This record gives sequence, C-alpha cells and structure tokens, in this order.
Amino acid sequence: MGKAFGFFKKNILLIIVLLLALVPVAGVPSYQFYIIERGLQNAIIVLSLVILLGYTGLLSLGHAGLLAVGAYTFGILTVTYGINPWIALMVAPVVAAALGALLGIPSFKLSGPFLVVTTIAFGEIVRILILNWEKLTGGPYGLGGIKSVIPSAKGMYYFLLVLVFLVSVATMRLSKSRIGLAFKAIKEDEVAAEVMGVNVRRYKLLAFTISSFMAGLSGALFACLTNYLNPDSFTFAESATYLLMVVLGGMANVVGAVASALGVTALPEVLRFMVRSRMVVYSLVLLLVIRYSKSLNMKTLRKVLGKPEGSTLGGGE
Repeated sequence: MGKAFGFFKKNILLIIVLLLALVPVAGVPSYQFYIIERGLQNAIIVLSLVILLGYTGLLSLGHAGLLAVGAYTFGILTVTYGINPWIALMVAPVVAAALGALLGIPSFKLSGPFLVVTTIAFGEIVRILILNWEKLTGGPYGLGGIKSVIPSAKGMYYFLLVLVFLVSVATMRLSKSRIGLAFKAIKEDEVAAEVMGVNVRRYKLLAFTISSFMAGLSGALFACLTNYLNPDSFTFAESATYLLMVVLGGMANVVGAVASALGVTALPEVLRFMVRSRMVVYSLVLLLVIRYSKSLNMKTLRKVLGKPEGSTLGGGE
C-alpha cells in the first residue's frame, strides 16, 4: 500500500491529466463538458497566482484585469482586425505581461494592504476602460463573433489539457530553479534576500511579468471558449475567486492549484439543483474546506494507510 501511495504521490499530476483525458470518451453532456473546460482555463490563472503569491509572497486582487487584457486583446485582434487566432493567442499574453510589468513597479515600495489596493485599482481601471471604450471593445454591449484557435470542442479540450500540464510542469520546475529560489527568498525576508545578493526589485518585476503572461494566456483561452466578451466577466469578485482557488490549493502547491480550480469552478454547477439556497451551501462548503484544509496533510494520509509516522513514501518526500 505504501509503495502504491508513493507512486501515486510522485505522479499525481500525470494521473489527473490522464483521468481528465477520458472525459470526452465518457460522453459527458455539453454543458458539463464546458464547465470542465472553464476549470482548465481557470487553472492557468490560478497557477499564475501560485508564482506570485505562493512563491514570491506578493498578493494581487487585480488578476481579473489581466485576464480581461488577454481576452480583449485576443478578441479585438481576431474580430476587428481579422488576425489569425493563433497569432492573437501569442500576442495577447505578451500585452498582458507588459501591463503586468507596469503593475509590478509599485511593488518596489509598496507591500501588504497598500499593494493589494493598488492591484484592485488596476483591475477596476481595466474594467472601466473596457466599459467606456465602446468603439474598440463594444462597451456594455460586449464583443461577439470571436473565433477559437481550434473549432472542434474536443480538440480545444485536449489543447487546454496539454497546456495546463505543460504550465504545471513549468511552474514546478521554476520553483526549484535559481529564479524560483530567489522568489522564495523574497517571500521569506526581503532584507535578508537583498543582503544575500538577490536583486529584489528585478525579481519582483519578473514575478509580476511571468504571472501576468500566464493570466493573459488564460484570458485568451477564455475568449476562445466563450466566443463573447462582456465587462461583467472581469469584476473584483472574479479576482477574489481566483485568490480563493489558490489558497484552497495550498498557495505554493501546483497540483493543489489545478484541483482547486477544477473543484471551485464546478461546485456552483453541482449545487445548481438547489436553486435558491445553492450559493449559501456553496459558501458553507468553502468555509468548511478552508477550516479543515490543514487536516488534509501527509500525516493524516499515513494514518489512513496504516504507515508509521517516521517512514517515507515511495523513496522519501
């Protein structure tokens, strides 16, 4: 049992991806299929917060704004200017990364609640610009007729799945790289990191840029899935939901972030049969998960499997 659990632990991301690859074969209804696709798309922006919050310790509540930048850049390029969707998919994250770098500059001197307020303001500025720049964005009427990079629903699903897997692996590798170690040093103690030779400003800016690039990519994929964009999809509530997802996933836990994104995206739909009370139950479930999330650790799993507390699983942790 211990060896089996060790194998499962080491390959859990691959196992999740393989299980998700069976979804189209299982004949899932179209709407539920769309919800899973949205969960995969959300996983990418949640992974961007793993890098920013989980690795670097920088809290952002403006990621819905970066998502909007990626989505509207993709939509405007493909609909207004007729640019190939694949080219637009490459351009959108770059535009979001450029704006994210600008957003990262205040982080040099701001921290804690002041940085959070700055990111909230950024998200609201983006949403208001979208709402009022009617000629370019469609304003309150929205932007429709957006084409996906892959017209086939199944093809788009597998494309999303591969992207999530690649982004997850890249995020894991980043945590063990020189850049990732610098991020973690900044999270632990900025002054100590500076003394040890870490260029704090440079790495903070890099963290914001990488995170914003991933958020912009998620936004472009959102536009591909919905084929229609509206400012109401990029509110502060969305940023708060992404933060909730990354916290539930363990903040610096890549697999947890993917699972949390899928679970939180699906939960309101699972509770839809309750009609009036579903949001109350939804909030209660999330509160219970947050309350007891610390109990879901390796010690608990060892006890369930009857493994001694001092033993290792699958060659060590």
